[in-house]
Amino acid sequence: LALRWRREGRMVFFFTSSDGKYMYYMGRDKYENELLIKYGWKRDVWFHVDNLSSAHVYLRLPKGVKIDDIPETILEECAQLVKANSIKGNKEKNVKIVYTMWKNLKKRKSMEIGQIGFHDQKKLRYTKVEARKNEIINRLNKTKSEKESDYIKKSWDEYQAKLRKKAKLKKKKEAAALKQKIAEEQKQAELREYKSLGADKGQLNTDMNMTAEEYEDDFM
Repeated sequence: LALRWRREGRMVFFFTSSDGKYMYYMGRDKYENELLIKYGWKRDVWFHVDNLSSAHVYLRLPKGVKIDDIPETILEECAQLVKANSIKGNKEKNVKIVYTMWKNLKKRKSMEIGQIGFHDQKKLRYTKVEARKNEIINRLNKTKSEKESDYIKKSWDEYQAKLRKKAKLKKKKEAAALKQKIAEEQKQAELREYKSLGADKGQLNTDMNMTAEEYEDDFM
């Protein structure tokens, strides 16, 4: 299958948002959709026309931005892009768009190529496109770039390598912090023991300096 994709020149399309802060991407057909389903990022948001055939459009969120923080202008651009790439949805008005985080997508072996389900229906979000806005689509198409489908796997591998490196660094820092904590606790324990021995020694010296009469008074 991978050889077939390369032979036929399978492509993935990339677009840039109006503010330049967001990236949208989608596959040419169901074969690229399958690839994107497999190699999505945790920060990706998946868009599709609800209950109609359409392209699978992905929005890559910048760090720190959550799905419910997506600006209205960005949400509209994604919705317009999905609608424009749906044969039936592009002709209709008041088209319902569903979107969710990539990690909520569920793929079963029994599903057709490009078909997808969801792990949690409660995590689905919806928006509506009343009508196609050519000014939005035309502007997005001016930013359009194409890359071979192999790029998706390559970028995913690089992303995973960064995540592993980050996790390894985090684990190393946690181990160093734990080591420092144990050393500090041991130091404090030794200090308490030293003070306790000092107090006992002081008491002993006091006892030794007592007169015979004072010593006897302590037991009367």
